Amino acid sequence: FAANPFSDVTPSDWAYQSVSQLAAAGVINGYPDGTFRGQKNITRYEMAQMVAKAMANEARANAEQQAMINRLADEFSSELNNLGVRVANLENK
Repeated sequence: FAANPFSDVTPSDWAYQSVSQLAAAGVINGYPDGTFRGQKNITRYEMAQMVAKAMANEARANAEQQAMINRLADEFSSELNNLGVRVANLENK
């Protein structure tokens, strides 16, 4: 794993491995002050932004991860469209 990307996420935190992997993949960025703020609720648009970043890196994902990305893309399709992300599954309908 890469060096700890966020000052408020420690190796003893239950989500450290996942947060580190998502940060290394460019799916999550955290806040400008170097924090992740994992206890803070996020909006649907913030989640949609993470889904869009995951979609952009989908070629690197395994089959299980791709299936999860597709389910998330369906769930957040309205927000993704508002963010300007084209969702192929919806366009095909």
